[in-house]
Amino acid sequence: MKNAKTVLGLVGLAVLLPPVIADACGPDLGPEPRFHVIDHPDRPFETYAAGGLGVLRRTFDGRYLAFAYRSMMGIPTTAGEQKHLVAGWVDVESRYGPDPSWAREQWTAVRQEVAPFKDLPQVDPLQVAEASNDAYIHGDAFLHAAATARALAKEWKQRPALLKEWVVHQDSVFSKACTLADPEPGLEESLTPREQARRKAERDYQAAAMHLYCGRFDSAAEAFQAIANTADSPHRTLAAYLVARTRVREAMSAQEDGDLAEREHDEASLARFTRAEAAIQAVLADPKLREVHGPAQRLRVLVRWRLSPGALRCELFSRVLEKGTGSALESELANISTGPDDNALSCPGLKPQAAELFAWLQLMAAPVPEESDAPEAPWPAKTHVTAVARWKKSGHQPWLVLALLSARADSPEVLALLADAAAVPLESPAGMTLAWRSVQLLRERGQLAEARARLDAIPLERVRDLPSTDNALREERLHLANTWDEALRNAAQFRVDEFVAVPHQDWNAPTQETAPMGLSTARASFLETHVPTRRLREWAALPSVSPELRRQLSWAVLARAAVVGDDAVLKAQAATLAESEPTARAELLALAGRPSAEERLFDARLLIMGLPVVSARLEPGRDRLADVSPKLDLTQDMSWYRNGWCVPGPKNLGEAPLKTPLPFASPEERADAAAEWKALNEAGNSVAFFSRVALDWAKAHPDDPRSPIALYRAVRSSKRGCGQNTPEAKKAFAFLHKQYGKTEWARKTPYVY
Repeated sequence: MKNAKTVLGLVGLAVLLPPVIADACGPDLGPEPRFHVIDHPDRPFETYAAGGLGVLRRTFDGRYLAFAYRSMMGIPTTAGEQKHLVAGWVDVESRYGPDPSWAREQWTAVRQEVAPFKDLPQVDPLQVAEASNDAYIHGDAFLHAAATARALAKEWKQRPALLKEWVVHQDSVFSKACTLADPEPGLEESLTPREQARRKAERDYQAAAMHLYCGRFDSAAEAFQAIANTADSPHRTLAAYLVARTRVREAMSAQEDGDLAEREHDEASLARFTRAEAAIQAVLADPKLREVHGPAQRLRVLVRWRLSPGALRCELFSRVLEKGTGSALESELANISTGPDDNALSCPGLKPQAAELFAWLQLMAAPVPEESDAPEAPWPAKTHVTAVARWKKSGHQPWLVLALLSARADSPEVLALLADAAAVPLESPAGMTLAWRSVQLLRERGQLAEARARLDAIPLERVRDLPSTDNALREERLHLANTWDEALRNAAQFRVDEFVAVPHQDWNAPTQETAPMGLSTARASFLETHVPTRRLREWAALPSVSPELRRQLSWAVLARAAVVGDDAVLKAQAATLAESEPTARAELLALAGRPSAEERLFDARLLIMGLPVVSARLEPGRDRLADVSPKLDLTQDMSWYRNGWCVPGPKNLGEAPLKTPLPFASPEERADAAAEWKALNEAGNSVAFFSRVALDWAKAHPDDPRSPIALYRAVRSSKRGCGQNTPEAKKAFAFLHKQYGKTEWARKTPYVY
């Protein structure tokens, strides 16, 4: 199998819950932000499911590439099918997925929230994790329990004893216990008939779940079926699905691990899987259970994988191209295999359209790179030749897409392919990929006017909820910009994993906070090596820059001006920051009002010495300063986070994703950008730079009361800064204690790091 996504687990109903937990040990830094999708389409998935594919990536998981092929072939997808597709994609790409740890934490947090009883034992997360792993409790079970807890807390608001009883019993379900405690005596008589019925329904469901987790499959199936037959049970629909899920678990638990294709089934094993398939069919045959048809279809495919994986693998290439398969489409797409191990897969006898999909997927798919910023692997030469031949013969758009994606600027067929691509409407499923790749190829061929015209023909509204596609087009606009304004408006990128769609018809209008921006490593490298500080200041002032990124850029401009010695920018930026940074307002206005450039420069350097959150670099990713919270402490140095800045070193001078400098920049601006980048590298990391500045100033101005402060701040920066145990910091430390040993600043600095 390609990865865990292609082996379909026993996935039940997902319950959406707002996050209510925080990590107890260390900060939750989360994954590094991404600026283009890698293995799945942009969120929200509704756009992709409706045929708005955006820019296709060959690293997409097989399910998404197969759906793209289906869409480009004009096969309609009903609203019901789209709903199941989105639910399945959200589930497989969700935060908890096959790992229930996040869902367990949600349950624990909600439990504490709704039932903070003093005499209720606290949950031991390690014990819950151990028990849930042993019992194979999936994440959706914890989320369902959390949702139920909130519902009961509201319904039983006046019955705390009843809620407490439910929580105690639920704790037992999620433990290694296999016996549910008796109901609390004395409660029944005081309850209304409705409360009595709900109490019984909840206990029945908990007992059934306990049977399942303890491996009593017949008892679990009977209990879930009884709940499914109870018309007024709030768990009726879910219980009907869990009958099938129980039978599938029973069949699978009796098998040993190993390769599916090599597994042999004895008579008893076949009987268990046959019974599981019958239970699944019973769910799928009941229109009243439509809510759980999606997960039931996944169980059905899972059973078929266990019984005849080879036959099913080939059959799916035909099944996913059929019309009107309803909830089955999502589960069938989920098991399309296109990984490296499938290159030798043989499916003789496929119908022509299925055989075409099979061939297209094998040529289109590529493994996900280990690093998110790594370039995609080069296309094999045979891919382009085959795709062109197939396009000419069939006229099917998937082959045109593949032919254009795999083409080089000097490919013999590229002009004809570009003409064919121009004839495809932008709103068609293949349209955006063809338009974007056409712009790239035209630019690479030096046909800049044609590239700009093709790019300008793409309405901004078409990508408003496709951040990865938006970023790809921004990259092209940056390549093709004719002015600084145009380049800077397209310099920032959206963080695709955190994006929430908002309209942005006017790029000069302020972006909303729901569209977080940042810089990839490659983009940050290019900008700070090719854009002079005064232009960076203009960029930070653009209304289209998000507030978080503007704050990060504004401080970076001040720090960079202080390092490279740009007095004009330094003075202007200090005045600008004074309006938005009340905690630093006094210092900023004071340095702006200094009588000489030398004084302003030192004051600025002294200020940023005391602000570990500030960097003179354009920091990529999710930077700690990209935060508009008034509670952000600019003076705090923090473990696990960036403090000050590091420098890549002179070896990286000139390296950038764009091979030519911005063509509209004047010779003076290019010279300034190169000189400033050289100065930043020569300054070194912030610890070394601060230490040299402080030491030089103290030697030249021994009586200046700011001298010991600067030495103190320089030494302090070595604690968590980039570059510990540096000779510069040691010299600053020694000079501080030698010349200013009796000052409070020396007493505050007993160590050098």
